Amino acid sequence: MLYVTTSQKGAAAFDQEALRIGQLLESPVIDRNGASLLEVFTETQADKLLVVGSKGPVLYTSPKAKHQFHISMAQLRLLALKRGQRDHLLEAVGSIKLTSFLDCTAGLCSDSLVVSYAHSTCQRLYAVEGLAALAYISNWGCRHFRHEDEKVTAALRRIQVVAMYYEDLLPRLRNNSFDVVYLDPMFEVPVMASPQFLSLRGQLVETVISRPMIEEALRVAKYRVIIKERPHSHLFKTYRPTQLVGGKYSRIAYGIYEKG
Repeated sequence: MLYVTTSQKGAAAFDQEALRIGQLLESPVIDRNGASLLEVFTETQADKLLVVGSKGPVLYTSPKAKHQFHISMAQLRLLALKRGQRDHLLEAVGSIKLTSFLDCTAGLCSDSLVVSYAHSTCQRLYAVEGLAALAYISNWGCRHFRHEDEKVTAALRRIQVVAMYYEDLLPRLRNNSFDVVYLDPMFEVPVMASPQFLSLRGQLVETVISRPMIEEALRVAKYRVIIKERPHSHLFKTYRPTQLVGGKYSRIAYGIYEKG
């Protein structure tokens, strides 16, 4: 169960913010009273704790495992773009002049950020996240995080975070609602060298993509569906994409499923 509290040295203003977040996430709010994280976890028997403080919300899955907003691997990808290097997700999007993009598995919005940065004229960019606490943190980052590069900050502000399971959202959308629909599920075999979600492994929404779900995504997409997985995954062997995009020695690939 998720509980909400304030940082140990939280100002009075954080108490009101914690109450607001607790109502939003429908989670109980705990008065910290100077207690340590270990004491709060022990007292509440929580499996997740959202702590409100001066540097934004922080999600703890244990007293020593924390998760807060950062632009993660997107920072390296944006630097590579500035140097004129390739980005495989953007190659998968291709020459489409994006007006809308639906990221069904937002996480910390790293992929959405790269797309928003590269397609600054995209009018609707929605990032969907099923874990409500993570969606709150990502939304906070998109609204408040400031990068030294104003273009990166502007790209974050264009992202609209939706706290919802994409399996519930897709059936509600009209045909051809978004130019591209993107899915980045947890890999069948995790990439252990990627540390950004290790503290959340077992907490994240881990769904299996089926043919009906791909077909639903294709119904919603105007041009194509893109799925990120390992190149030799069971998914790509079972539901063969139109094209695979990725480096020859890359541990990941982007499967393109063309509309029609």
